[in-house]
Amino acid sequence: MNFEGRATLEAPVQRVWDTLLDVNQLAGCLSGVEDVQQIDADTFDGVIRASVGPISGRFNLRAHITDRQPLQQLTVLVEGTDSVTKSTLTQRVVLSLSPLGEASTEFVHHAEVEIKGRLALLGDMVLRATAAVMLDEFTKRLRTKVEAPVP
Repeated sequence: MNFEGRATLEAPVQRVWDTLLDVNQLAGCLSGVEDVQQIDADTFDGVIRASVGPISGRFNLRAHITDRQPLQQLTVLVEGTDSVTKSTLTQRVVLSLSPLGEASTEFVHHAEVEIKGRLALLGDMVLRATAAVMLDEFTKRLRTKVEAPVP
C-alpha cells in the first residue's frame, strides 16, 4: 500500500527538521506510541498500539534512518512484529521539506507499507483506512508542535 500527503506548516524548515529528528518530539506526533528508545543517531526502537478493524495489536518496531539530506529529505525504514497476531510490518517512509519563505514549510510524506500475516487478511480497504487516519493524525500533531510559540 502506498500513502502520500502534503501540508503547509507555518514554521521555518529548520524547526520542522529539528522536530522530525528529535525522538521525543516525534513520538508525541505518533498515535498509540507507548515507548520509544533511541539506540543511536539513526536507530530507534518503539512500541505502538494500534487497532485495525476488529483486531488490536501491539507492534514492537525498529526505525532506522537510511538517508538524510539535511533540511530537505529524510528516509526511514520501519520494521516490526505484532505481539498478538505475529503479523509483520515493513514501511519505507520519505519525508520531504521545502521552504515556502522564512516562516513556512511544505511537508510531504510518502509511505510504502507492507503488512503480512493475520492483519493482512483484513483486506486492503480496512488497512488503508486505518493507515490514512494514523498519517493524518501524525500531520496534525506535527503541525501543532512546530507551529506552537517557541518558549
